[in-house]
Amino acid sequence: MSRSGICCHFRLLLILVLLLLAGDGTSQAATTGDRETLLAIKKDWGNPQQLASWDPATDDHCRWSGVTCETVGEVVVELSLASLNLSGSVPASVCALKSLARLDLSYNNLTGAFPAAALYACARLRFLDLSNNRFSGPLPAGIDNLSRAMEHLNLSSNHFGGEVPAAVTRLRTLNMNLTGEIPEAFANLTELTVFAMDSNYLSGSMPSWVWQHGKLQDVYLYDNNLSGELTRNVTAANLVELDLSTNKLAGEIPESFGNLKNLALMFLYNNNFTGTIPASIGLLPRLNDIRLFSNQLSGQLPPELGRHAPLRCLKDIVAFNNRFSGVLPLNLGDCVLLKNLMLSNNRFSGDFPAKMWSLPELIDVSIQNNSFTGTLPGEMSSTISWIKISDNMFSGSVPKSATGLVVFHAANNRLTGELPADMSKFANLTELMLYNNHLSGDLPAMMWSLPKLNLVWIQNNSFTGTLPRELSSTILWIEISDNMFSGSVPKSATGLVVFRAENNRLTDELPADMSKLANLEELSLSGNMITGFIPKSIVLLQKLTRLDLSGNRISGVLP
Repeated sequence: MSRSGICCHFRLLLILVLLLLAGDGTSQAATTGDRETLLAIKKDWGNPQQLASWDPATDDHCRWSGVTCETVGEVVVELSLASLNLSGSVPASVCALKSLARLDLSYNNLTGAFPAAALYACARLRFLDLSNNRFSGPLPAGIDNLSRAMEHLNLSSNHFGGEVPAAVTRLRTLNMNLTGEIPEAFANLTELTVFAMDSNYLSGSMPSWVWQHGKLQDVYLYDNNLSGELTRNVTAANLVELDLSTNKLAGEIPESFGNLKNLALMFLYNNNFTGTIPASIGLLPRLNDIRLFSNQLSGQLPPELGRHAPLRCLKDIVAFNNRFSGVLPLNLGDCVLLKNLMLSNNRFSGDFPAKMWSLPELIDVSIQNNSFTGTLPGEMSSTISWIKISDNMFSGSVPKSATGLVVFHAANNRLTGELPADMSKFANLTELMLYNNHLSGDLPAMMWSLPKLNLVWIQNNSFTGTLPRELSSTILWIEISDNMFSGSVPKSATGLVVFRAENNRLTDELPADMSKLANLEELSLSGNMITGFIPKSIVLLQKLTRLDLSGNRISGVLP
């Protein structure tokens, strides 16, 4: 190689070494700068004890509590300082961390206006969570001066606009409290995927940009004062979770919701929506949780809700307190993933689909106060925990087996026959409401010893039999009035608070020792054939507020 060639190679090598040294110096400067910035942030916050690990005596700031650095190098990319009881506002020095991409300051005690001046300088910020603090005042109109890279924006549950009412008790992972309307400038944050403004005092109409945003996946605007009707033009195809519950929204649910092909969760409850459920919603391929309760919706449930079962199926249908009518779609009986069906306080009629009682995932059937007909199966799915079918027109007998049942409310129906003799298959039962039916026969003695039973309301039937001398301590409330029970009043019921047994055929005397009924607050035994004197031990019932022994054969006076 010639001398000139060697010289050229030497120059290239020298340039490369100098570039490497310069890069290392730049990296070292950034690392040192971030360390000093963290110490400045700590100082601006008043050197709180919660940041004691941010110690200038230690060299590796990437090990400090709440600090995350890039895998290569020691540049800070995340501050996670949630639930540290930090106070004051957000220091402007935070955005001196030039590579900061994630900032979580949720669940602290931060105050003041929205920290616009501090946060607008965080040019690379993609994740911002200021939820559950005490910020106040309106959101600035220029909110789009936040980083245009912003993907996750959580400003829920603060104190913007004043004290949070006691009624605002709902908490979620994504939670801020703001006043005024939602600024249209948010539309310019085109990378947003999560938009959380729930539990605030936001008013005005639902911002139209939400429905056309190209990347939004999760929108949480529940517990606000939003009003007006929803736009007819909904095209935000990437929406996965939409929660607009507990506002003042009105009008019909748009047919164009059928364009939300990725929607899995739709919460519109506690509003003033009217009209019917669009058929297009029943065709959404990923929808599994729909909650529409406490509106003014009417008409039938669209048959599309279960048309493609079991390939595509809802898990939760919650639509109580509306004006729905007609029969349920038979296809719902094929929804093998259905867990909760809550349709109480509507105007449904017709036979309840028999197949639904054997759905393998079903947990809760709450359909009281409708006009459903049909019978109950002899054996319930073991997954069913809650059956609430009161105030309908069901007929037939009570199921003979319901091993998972916790609550069984079937009052005000047309049930007949006897209760199952073997109640061991109801071992998890806590509440039994069967009043105002046509049930008869001896009440199974085993029922009184069910290990978890605490409420028995079976008045106004034709039950016979006797009560045990000793009731389980778990039983709190018994109403057996207007039946044909005989025998004597139990001598021990240590947990019992209310005992109503009017208009039966009870005989014998009241227990001489009433100390084992000491928790009674109400004792109503009128219209029986009880004899003897009022025992002196009745004075031991210190919690008693109502006593009715009229219409018996008891003599004497109260001690």
